[in-house]
Amino acid sequence: MKNGFIFYTDMDGVLNLFESDKYARLNMWKPGYFLDIPVREGISDVLERINAESYVIILSKVINRIGVTKEKNIWLSKNISPNAYSDIIYVPYDRKKSDYMYSYYPSILMDDKEENLDECKKKGCHGLFISDLKVSQHYRNVRCLEDIWTYYKEVIQLYG
Repeated sequence: MKNGFIFYTDMDGVLNLFESDKYARLNMWKPGYFLDIPVREGISDVLERINAESYVIILSKVINRIGVTKEKNIWLSKNISPNAYSDIIYVPYDRKKSDYMYSYYPSILMDDKEENLDECKKKGCHGLFISDLKVSQHYRNVRCLEDIWTYYKEVIQLYG
């Protein structure tokens, strides 16, 4: 039985190494781009541990290009265990992720954009920042994958 807690995670820049391509914001408009982004090594294992006791929901923005959600689904099937998440929510690029979160459940959002974490915080969600290029001054930073599990366990304890 799961505990009713939701662990939201971004996809691009979190599950994968989107930031490793310095031209990603241009290249993402090319068909097939999302199929071959390198996976963040070990992320699937950590999420599988969390999903065993809570709900991991992938919350990913999608640009307005035909085929993007299909590419992301294929990427997920190749790189992330189906046991590592309970659901996927694709958010239109011009909308806020927080609009698609279940505000009546305690939750964490792991993201590489502080503005997404700021919106999440307004709904009572805890933020966890992960990036290979930046450091957050406002949110807990993931320095190694075990930090994800540690922060998750700390927040879970707040809810008894």
